Amino acid sequence: MLIALCCLLSALVLYIQALKNAMAAKRWACAGLLLGPVVVPLFFSQKRLRLMRAMGRGNVFWQPH
Repeated sequence: MLIALCCLLSALVLYIQALKNAMAAKRWACAGLLLGPVVVPLFFSQKRLRLMRAMGRGNVFWQPH
């Protein structure tokens, strides 16, 4: 029960974050539903890769932490 709830919650969070970042929302929601929170680091690395491709490697992007 707890694992199913965790997978459902991670699917919802990934779906919302993918929509906010113009990524394939349904794909990330399905991945979150099937694999749970294991997909979150992959999501953030894919998000960063897409950002670097859009901006180019010569530009500097400062992110507040």
